[in-house]
Amino acid sequence: MRKSFIKVIAFMAIVAVLLSGCNVGESKSSGEISSGDASSMILISEKDDFFTQDIIRDLEQYLEPGVTISEGLKNSGIVTFTEDGSIRSISQVSLSPAFIWGLELNDKRLESDKLDTVLKENDEIGISIEPTDPQNTVKNMQYSVLKLNGGTLQPSLSHTYILPYTETERVRDMLLNNDVVKLSSDKRMVQSVNGYVCKSAEKWVIKVNGKELGENGFDMMLSPQDEVEIKLDRA
Repeated sequence: MRKSFIKVIAFMAIVAVLLSGCNVGESKSSGEISSGDASSMILISEKDDFFTQDIIRDLEQYLEPGVTISEGLKNSGIVTFTEDGSIRSISQVSLSPAFIWGLELNDKRLESDKLDTVLKENDEIGISIEPTDPQNTVKNMQYSVLKLNGGTLQPSLSHTYILPYTETERVRDMLLNNDVVKLSSDKRMVQSVNGYVCKSAEKWVIKVNGKELGENGFDMMLSPQDEVEIKLDRA
């Protein structure tokens, strides 16, 4: 994953973080990956660690010559849209209001009103994350990742959020500054996630970059691109 967040180009970019179970903090050793499916006429490129080959292959089934971009994306079931036609989420990954998804076709920006463009052979589609505020710059964007993991107990809770990173941010700060997690009155425990309160036989497990937090873990300072995971587990 690029540290600078400049042109996070990936087909159906940012993310199959949840479906792949991959750690957003890890990076592929290769620079650019395509699915290798010779039957596909549409080039799908990825330069960041958000996609699995399974997700790419799934998208290839719907993005093909003669189909409009919007039809392919909607029919895939992997991409969801807002009422105004902009992308809401990709493979269960959503952006904070500070960011927006930006589509590209053959390295050229594609506005949301151009999604009815019909795909041609050898077209290349990509996605980038851009600042919502046009006065901001991609270069200065930094982010952290909040991963909700319902596991086998509550799989519907699983979702990933890309959030703006702020300097000196702690785990507690991230959990307080979003609409999906509610902490206890002493701000030392997770009380609920998206309104779900764990049962007596369940518990919330908090991890940062794959490592479970200790007793004072909420005071841990975060760095850009850190992933905080809240997993529902058996007590």
